[in-house]
Amino acid sequence: MAPKKENPTVASINTLNEHLKSGEFNNIYLLTGTEGYFISQYKHKLLDALTTPDDTMNFNAFSGDKFQENSLIEAMSTMPFFSDHRTILVEATGILKKASDNLISAIEEIPDTTKLIFVETDTDSRLRIYKAIAKHGTVAKFETPDASMLNTWLKKILAQDGASVEDKAVFALINAVGNDMNRLYNEAAKLRAYTIDKKSITVEDVENLCENDAENKVFEMLDAIGDHNANKAISLYSDLEQLKVPSMQTLALVRKRYMQLAQIKMMLKDKEDNSTIARLTGIHPFYLKPQLALAEKYEYKTLLSFADMCSNADLDVKAGRSSDKAAVENLILNLCLS
Repeated sequence: MAPKKENPTVASINTLNEHLKSGEFNNIYLLTGTEGYFISQYKHKLLDALTTPDDTMNFNAFSGDKFQENSLIEAMSTMPFFSDHRTILVEATGILKKASDNLISAIEEIPDTTKLIFVETDTDSRLRIYKAIAKHGTVAKFETPDASMLNTWLKKILAQDGASVEDKAVFALINAVGNDMNRLYNEAAKLRAYTIDKKSITVEDVENLCENDAENKVFEMLDAIGDHNANKAISLYSDLEQLKVPSMQTLALVRKRYMQLAQIKMMLKDKEDNSTIARLTGIHPFYLKPQLALAEKYEYKTLLSFADMCSNADLDVKAGRSSDKAAVENLILNLCLS
């Protein structure tokens, strides 16, 4: 069984909250990882704490891949103007992958009067500059929370206005929207506004208001295919068209689902537990059971064969042998007959 990989998000949140509460800051921060919601949130919290509105003399911002490294090094060594520190934001520059020895030296010798914030989603902990930042500052890494943390966070957001929140409503919202915390936050805000008068949030509220996620429709389609119900599967494909989901996107989602089911099938064979399967596939545990049942209907080789049929349909469209709509419809019919 694969060892569980620790999620660094909680430790990063606790460290940054402690710095923000105490007002005692390190000279260097690196905000990194795959969860953009937390990266954006803590970038703004640090900037609010370390800068003064309209004080442009003591703030520098660098972004994009065209900035000059020498300009950053110069800013790092510049004394603040009538202030105890100056703040520098370096965002989405890719500099951490191509830093010179001069920049690494500047980081190792950063003056106490400089507060430097790097925001880079793609980093490599093996590089010298990463190690220098970790040694002389704080690396805060944010990854998508596990199911338990995500549930707790979302329920807290939904209950901000004092509403009671059904656990099933939390699960339904995650299932409809996915694990993207920015999207979840936006949908939660809409739900709070929608239910402000009745002071409760239920599954029905989620179903009435939130987006009908394309991936959920695709799973229903695969379930219909598993039952050899071509009429229902084609009807669900029509629903996706009504939702303005491009046929090629539907095709890609169908292939993704079959590959995911093959992954589940292999993990079931290896006797992995449900929590491990949910973590490795990104499926919320509340919705794992029906997907386990669907995976049980097929042999592993059959699921890979279905994924190959999707790839062949994609090639037919790209080679001009079929329209995208016809390719998906024919694929659905052939899958139902398999």
